[in-house]
Amino acid sequence: MVSKDLFTYVNWRFQQIKGNKKPFGGISCLVVGDYYQLPPLGKAKPLCVYEEDVLDFWKDHFQIITLTEIMRQKEDLAFAELLNRLRVRQKTEALREDDRALLFQAVKKPEDCPNDALHIFATNKEVDKYNTEIVQALFADIITIDAEDYRKDPRTGRMKRLNKPVTGKKDDLLDTMQVAVGVRVMVTRNLDVEDGIVNGCFGTIANIVTKAKDGIDTVQMLGLQLDNPNAGQKHRKKVRGEEDVLVYIERSEESLRKGAVRRQFPIKLAYACTAHKVQGMTMHSAVVSLKKIFEPGMAYVALSRTTSLQGLHITDFDDKKIYADPEITTSLQSMRRARVEEIMPLLQHVRENRQEQTLTIIHHNTEGLSSHMKDIRCHHELQLADVLCLTETHLTGSSTSDLQLEGYNLFTRNRHVSYSTHLELGRKNGGGVAIYCKEHIPTQPRQYIQNVTDLEFAVIKLDSPIKAAVVAVYRPPQYSVGDFLTNLNSMLDYLDLTHNDLVIICGDFNEDLLHPGKKPILEFFQSRGYTQLITSATTEKHTLLDNIYVSNPDFCRQSGVLQTYHSYHNPVYCVLRFFP
Repeated sequence: MVSKDLFTYVNWRFQQIKGNKKPFGGISCLVVGDYYQLPPLGKAKPLCVYEEDVLDFWKDHFQIITLTEIMRQKEDLAFAELLNRLRVRQKTEALREDDRALLFQAVKKPEDCPNDALHIFATNKEVDKYNTEIVQALFADIITIDAEDYRKDPRTGRMKRLNKPVTGKKDDLLDTMQVAVGVRVMVTRNLDVEDGIVNGCFGTIANIVTKAKDGIDTVQMLGLQLDNPNAGQKHRKKVRGEEDVLVYIERSEESLRKGAVRRQFPIKLAYACTAHKVQGMTMHSAVVSLKKIFEPGMAYVALSRTTSLQGLHITDFDDKKIYADPEITTSLQSMRRARVEEIMPLLQHVRENRQEQTLTIIHHNTEGLSSHMKDIRCHHELQLADVLCLTETHLTGSSTSDLQLEGYNLFTRNRHVSYSTHLELGRKNGGGVAIYCKEHIPTQPRQYIQNVTDLEFAVIKLDSPIKAAVVAVYRPPQYSVGDFLTNLNSMLDYLDLTHNDLVIICGDFNEDLLHPGKKPILEFFQSRGYTQLITSATTEKHTLLDNIYVSNPDFCRQSGVLQTYHSYHNPVYCVLRFFP
């Protein structure tokens, strides 16, 4: 339901925020949705449908990934598969007989449908009619609440209340509403997003608070029992000195046309809703009328809200109303397909080589380990590492209780203990390294190495599955390359004496290997017989700062760059075979 105009504004805003004229300010965008559902309101075409004379930020910049796991109807597979077929059904395509038979199990007469199930219609007129009828049928003590409309008096310059509400537009606060204790309603404005009281929030009126004004009781507040128990925590108040679990709302104030101002409760009756309003919702039971369906995708959206076929009740069945937009089908078929091996190469490798015995090493500059622990725990590919090397951990203390990863042992070395001569570097904030190693891998950490006095590093020795040393290194940009290489040389001398089959040194060396100038750190490693595995950019600015050096490249099965959303740096990885 996002229009091309809105998408263009999003692009421009990102460019403004990032100070970058590249599409969307140069950031990665993950756009999630289903084009077969309802299109943008009005005459706007969906983003994926190309138009010659309209700014297009979709065609050249996005690739498609089809999600295959069903969530809403996962307990009713036959219903889910039926909906998948209806989702893409063309208007000229005959409905399969087995699909028709399944749908007919849900077809009911209106009088046989449950009143307590949400009724879904195509038009606002149908919704308003049903809501009014059901409230009048179910409730006796109905209170009518008129909007309080004001307009400036040209003689006094003061706002004066009008004798009766003006006729508002369909998106305005209601001219008049009928309420009663027990009536189902929906909030129509974002009153407090953080507190969960948002447009589309459902609830039941459980209390009506009135106050006498000029001898007439006037409704001051409505106490709602929201369906979401977590919503409205901040808005629960004491009313008449008693504790109350209800969420109390007051009138909102909005400007109308021709200078009028309206004060009205931001709710509407919610025994029925339009298909547009329920898009994205999940419910156990719903009554769907197909009578006035007027656009592609509308019937599919309405029919697919329930978790099972048993909870679906269909009135006014007409299979001609269930169809998809052919332009959507054509556009999606022509879109570039994203390749999983390009987006998540390590995950793809693991899936394809489950039986192969390997050792996976990942390096990532975290730009602050403590602040990104949640991100690391949620990153599927980082969790595939046998050894996870991290730089710029920004740790200062010795406590690591909040930094534990399930199934891993943790070894850390903070910046302030890494410098004996260059004390000014040790006093700076930031820096630091850490290594996580799977618990089942025998590991020997090496915290201090002779003649290595000024280097941010961590070393672990592995005795199996191969005899190897894994080193994480960070070089601050202000640390002179000459002094850095002196200490690095001492470390390599030590590693040569420890009789390893393989040495892996990974880290952020702050030397851009894509820059055409000299690369003294790379040249140093090459002079010592090491091979650098990473060949593509590892940062947002397309520099290659994060490297993996190996003493024997024949062990390497695969290497490359992973994607992450929380750091300027992307992780780099290598998969090692046990035998070259």
